[in-house]
Amino acid sequence: MPEELPVLARTRRLLPLALEDELAPRRKVAMALMVDPGLALRVLQCANAIPHRHFDAEVSMLEDATHMLGSQRLLGIATEASVAEQVLDANRLERYRRSAGRAVLAALLAQDWAQIDRDRFPSEVSLAALLNNLGELYLLAHGDARMGRYLEMVEVLHIFPHEAEYMSLGESLEELGHVLAVRWGLPEMVREAMRARNAQHLRTLCVMLATQTARYAFAGWRHPAQFTDLRLASEMLGMDIASLIQRVNHVVEGFNRIGANYGITTVLRLPLNTEGVLISGARLAESTNVCLAPRRDDYQTAERLLRAAESEERESLLKVLLRGLHRGLGLNRVVFASYSARANTFRPESLVGTDFEPAFNRFSLSLAEAGCLEFLMERPGSLWLSDENAPELLPRLPAQLLELIGVERFFVMSLWVEGRPIGMVYADRRTADCRLDAATFDAFQRLVGLAGLALERRPA
Repeated sequence: MPEELPVLARTRRLLPLALEDELAPRRKVAMALMVDPGLALRVLQCANAIPHRHFDAEVSMLEDATHMLGSQRLLGIATEASVAEQVLDANRLERYRRSAGRAVLAALLAQDWAQIDRDRFPSEVSLAALLNNLGELYLLAHGDARMGRYLEMVEVLHIFPHEAEYMSLGESLEELGHVLAVRWGLPEMVREAMRARNAQHLRTLCVMLATQTARYAFAGWRHPAQFTDLRLASEMLGMDIASLIQRVNHVVEGFNRIGANYGITTVLRLPLNTEGVLISGARLAESTNVCLAPRRDDYQTAERLLRAAESEERESLLKVLLRGLHRGLGLNRVVFASYSARANTFRPESLVGTDFEPAFNRFSLSLAEAGCLEFLMERPGSLWLSDENAPELLPRLPAQLLELIGVERFFVMSLWVEGRPIGMVYADRRTADCRLDAATFDAFQRLVGLAGLALERRPA
């Protein structure tokens, strides 16, 4: 239950001061709650657990939750909560507080950006950002020993989070967070911001980019991928990159005034020169390339489930397929892009290994711009872009697609059901250092073929 996340001692100590003035704006009280993900989670869950007459839908903002519960109940919730400083040992406490602080910075960034974008409910966006790393907070609170290695990989070695998850945890933190959010009845905005495919929508994209930016800030602005996300954020908000970074630095300065609450001395500003270009004070780290180890048992499990499938939902079948390709074959990124015959366009429907790449997850590819991939919609087929055929095929692929995926070697195969194409499956190993081979391509085709047959067997 949500009470499994402890609250921070300072939050519980200062909350009564924020509630002293009964006429204080609800926004002020909400901000006193938002500085602690554990307390915000409890308050939100309590507000949604009681019958109410004043709200037609779920409570999705802390302002509304404070209005429903009242000062005395809020104090009771904080008083009843376990305190992190009392229940966590020193190592767990340090990591938990740091993760909570990063969540708060993400929430502050998301709120600022939502206000710039004239969002009707910026508090809803900021709350979703606050709880976006729920899976991480949960495992830290429960003392999962693997989390120390995961955080080292991400913050020190600058390995992509989903690849660090694969090696150190074996599961996706985004998926864990989504499962918890559904089980705990958290608002739709919180839940949907945890699904990679929703990078297509501006409000959830704002949450994802704020989460990523806070991660880069806490890593000292050294991650090699940070400017991809910052450029996307500047496009989302309609401002130049220099103006965006000045805005980010303003939020960082505000966070630093409360950073000690999370054991943070100072989060660095992102240094710029007068032209808005990164200077040496935040030198980027070298990209750390990771090749994922195939797991034969996961592949065999996916094979067995797809062969036996009769009436499973499409989403479940695609999840089995993508898990089998990602974990079973060690393919870094696997995507099913559904095809709309009406729009003649591919859009991502299911993704694995891309949770922390919002730019990648936003792709849209029209059939007219698909180049040499167009044949996949004319008849069932597959393609391995390999060393042998790259000189011929690369010039026939759209430049924007190659720029987006960042690799020049990949697998792709169309999925057909009842004689018509429903989409295509894409997979890669992200870097040239992690080579694709013929045996992996054969296994890729076999599993995608089994998924197509399973989808065919579903009742109409």
